[in-house]
Order: sequence, then C-alpha cells, then structure tokens
Amino acid sequence: MLVTAVLSAYAFSMDSAEKITRYHALDSWRGICACMVALFHFDVISHLSFLPLTRNAYLFVDFFFVLSGFVIASNYRSRLAEGFGSGRFLLLRLGRIYPLHLVTLLLFIPIDAAKDGVGPNLLQAIVTNVLLLQGLGVNPQNWLNFASWSISAEFAAYVIFASVASRIGPAVWPWLIPIIAGPVVLATVSPDGMNATYDYGLVRCLYGFALGIVCFDLRERFPVLRAPLVPSVETWLEAASFMFVVGYVSVAGNSVTLQVASPLVFTLVVLVFAREAGAVSRRLTMPFMLAIGTLTYSIYMLHPLVRAVVRAILMVVERLWHTELFVSYALSSGHEPTKVISVNGSLWLGDLLQIAMLLLTLLLSVATYRLVEEPGRNWVRRLMDRRKVGTVRSVQPAFDA
Repeated sequence: MLVTAVLSAYAFSMDSAEKITRYHALDSWRGICACMVALFHFDVISHLSFLPLTRNAYLFVDFFFVLSGFVIASNYRSRLAEGFGSGRFLLLRLGRIYPLHLVTLLLFIPIDAAKDGVGPNLLQAIVTNVLLLQGLGVNPQNWLNFASWSISAEFAAYVIFASVASRIGPAVWPWLIPIIAGPVVLATVSPDGMNATYDYGLVRCLYGFALGIVCFDLRERFPVLRAPLVPSVETWLEAASFMFVVGYVSVAGNSVTLQVASPLVFTLVVLVFAREAGAVSRRLTMPFMLAIGTLTYSIYMLHPLVRAVVRAILMVVERLWHTELFVSYALSSGHEPTKVISVNGSLWLGDLLQIAMLLLTLLLSVATYRLVEEPGRNWVRRLMDRRKVGTVRSVQPAFDA
C-alpha cells in the first residue's frame, strides 16, 4: 500500500508537471540518506546508533546538497541562461519546499512553546523560519524544526544559482569559489566543522551544491562519463562506490579532513549512479526503493517531529512509572553528552524503538507527500501556467497588428 500510494501520486505529479530530467537511482540514494540522517537524530542507545556509519550519518546531508546542485543544473542552468526567468524558477522551488516547511513549522511552535515558554527567542525563531533565514547565521542556535536549517541554506543557494545562471550563463568558474573556500572555512572557522547547521550552514550547502553543478558540467563536457560500459563493469563500479561510501563515512568521524572531503566522495557517487547502468542501480529503481526516494523530503522534515513526540511520550512514562528512560551520553564523537533514550539499558529494545520511529516517519511521510507536498507544488505550477497564459494573451494583439 505504501508503494502504491506514493508511486501513484508520483506518476500523477509527473503527468501534470513541467517535464524534468530525473535520475531514479540517485533519488533512491537520497531516500536512503534521509533514513540514515533520521536514525542519527533519533538519539537512542542501540546497536544501530553505535554503528560508525550511523554515528557519522550527519554527513549524508551533504549528499543532498551535491545531488541538488547536479539535478538543478541539469534541468535549469541552460533554461535560465535562455530566459526562463529567475522569478519563475524561484517560485517553482518555493512550491517544492515551502508547504511542508510551513506545516512542520506550525507543528513545532506549540512544542517549543511548551518546552521553553513563549518569549523573544520563539518570536525570532518563527520570523526567521517564515522568511527562510534560519540557516544563514542569524540565529544563535537551531530552533523549531532543527532540520529546516538546510532548507533555508538550499533556498539561498537557489537564489545564487538563478542569479549566476541568468547573468553569467553556464560558466563553471563562479562555482569554483565555494568549492575552494568552503572546505577551508568549515575546517578552520566552523565550531562544529562539517556538522555546521544554523551558523555556517550556507557555506556547507554552497560547497556541496557547487560540486554538484561542476559534476553535471563534467558529465556534459566529457562524453566518456556517459558512455556505456560492459554491464559487469558498470555493476562493479556501482558496488565499489557504494562500499566506498559506507567505509568512508564510517571512518570520517575521526578526521576533520575526511569530514570536509566527504562532498567530493558524494560527487563520485553521483557521477557513477547517474549512469543507471549496473545491477545496483536496478535494485535502487525497484518500486519500494523509488517510493522511499519520492518520500525523501517528507522523511527529512518529519523525523524531528517524530523524535520530539516520542521523547515527550517517554518523559511522561518516565514520570508516571518512576523509571529512567533517558541517560546522559554522547552518541557522536566530539560532542557534549546529551539526554538520549535508553530503554531499560537494552540495546535490542533500542533497535526496535529506532526502527519503529523510522517506520512511523515513513507512514507520516506518505500522508504529507499526498496532502502537503504534491498539492502545494501543483498549486504553484498551476499559478505559473495561468500567468504564462495571461502573458501570452496580453501580447497577442500586438502580433495580430
């Protein structure tokens, strides 16, 4: 039912929407990354949390940025240079990200009000979130939906991309600036290194986004990167890059240099899986995996809400049953200990809780995809279509004359 519901909505949106180039295997990759980020943020003492891959899963956010730059360049760089219109492009991107952002913002306001009270901080948090400024260094910490910092940073990247593509065209040199400066700033200035969010989140986003644009440019300039290979070689390339990412992210937490270089690794993954020619890509384009990929944005935006609700319920249970369900522990290396969930000290029960939280996130994501994401996106597209028709009609008499 999950797969059917999501893919039917997905098919409808593709039939009624402006045609864009999609990379289905990479969409599934993005869905896997969203699930890993969710497991990282759930903060549960479990076998899953102690896996090095999970402990460093915050790095998978950078895969989103690289893939976003690649896909946006693929679909809009030439069109913006040819007069597609920056305003039209930005409205379409707002229609993609803002409806769900607004819904989760409204849900988090009473949560934060109950936790910290109503005051200047909450007011600032609401204003900055409404204006998509929360990931641009204007706040002293993450407020409300902590995952939305990346949405703020990414929309700022869209603004910069539209300006560069429409005024400078498909030149690559402007994107070399964040690729060179980004790692330096993140390694030397950012207090949390590559795990920058509300403070240096835009630097982090532009670094990965620019790599994605350059990745697309390289693929276009050098046909060898798109040329088909022997199927067994394609499969070997995909399997090797998959295992390389798993191993790389697992050990990257021990080195700032490795953390900062992770977007380069994700760029390699994008180049390999954009080909969609191996057996791993065939597995990634199975219906269930496509559904997970389609739900990526909802998974990413909803998992903090699931985390907050589960923690609130367990706090009530802890008080009523006079049991200890939270302990002070640092699940990520280099971070201060925080209150994390511990289910009777059992790692196995922790695993079950994390899996249940992830499944709940997936189920809620189906609902928000159908009820929020798609309606919001389609409304903006219809608005753009009406404006386009109105413009054509207004200039028609001039042509007739």
